[in-house]
Amino acid sequence: MEDTHAFIVDFDSVRGQGYFGVFDGHGNKCVSEWCGQEFHKIFLNCIHKNPHLNGLDLLKKSFLEADEVLGKMSEGSDELADSGSTAVVAFLRIEHADGSQNFPQTDLSEHNKLKLPPQDARRVFYCGNVGDARGVMCRNGTATRLTHDHKPSDSDEQARIRGAGGIVLRGRVFGTLAVSRSLGDHMRYESLKLKDLVIGTPYLSRTELKANDEFCVIACDGLWDVISDQDAVDLVRNIDDAEEASRMLVNYALKNDNMISRDNVTVMVIRFTNPSPSNHSK
Repeated sequence: MEDTHAFIVDFDSVRGQGYFGVFDGHGNKCVSEWCGQEFHKIFLNCIHKNPHLNGLDLLKKSFLEADEVLGKMSEGSDELADSGSTAVVAFLRIEHADGSQNFPQTDLSEHNKLKLPPQDARRVFYCGNVGDARGVMCRNGTATRLTHDHKPSDSDEQARIRGAGGIVLRGRVFGTLAVSRSLGDHMRYESLKLKDLVIGTPYLSRTELKANDEFCVIACDGLWDVISDQDAVDLVRNIDDAEEASRMLVNYALKNDNMISRDNVTVMVIRFTNPSPSNHSK
């Protein structure tokens, strides 16, 4: 199992905020496991050190810093150098209309203080990805993709890879790696650093949540290889329990995966509103 995931409610001690991440490893599980344990710490540190950066810049900076740390760690470890991971990370931020977070604070305990946003605070959903891990939002029943699949077969990605001296064979970097962006993958191919080709720069999106934004599905390619964005949304739209919805999508993927060697499947459903069966019935 090379997939890992992480989620933290009331992230950064703000009630209602959330951090969510799915990491799908390749080569071995070193990078995906590290990301599951450490990415949120890097992100939180970026937030605290850069209070004036917006959410998109914070998320981008976190991806790049995580990749830089992995690069330094891989210098002393062939196992880590041979490891990489796709990633989709989402951050639900609670803020005032001007973007600030000067909320009143309550002491839950001596070491646990929680900021309490007002009911009219806005919710902004940031999403970033590298590779083919994907985020899909359900907006009034319609699937809206929040990420971009980074594949070597993509014309822009292929041009970038070739411009950096790489080769794309059979839709893969050097005929082996099926994604064109990732965290990790700091190995060398002769005189080339794979990281110069398979970069860690994420695709980013920002969505100010409205009443018709119902939920988001973030998952690795083990789900998206067997179901469309819209079908995934339709399958779980009327399930109010996020864990149950996630489990249904995982079971669907496993049931419909005809590959001899099954891919890992990790799914996380993040619900923004409770479903109304009378409104959502088909």
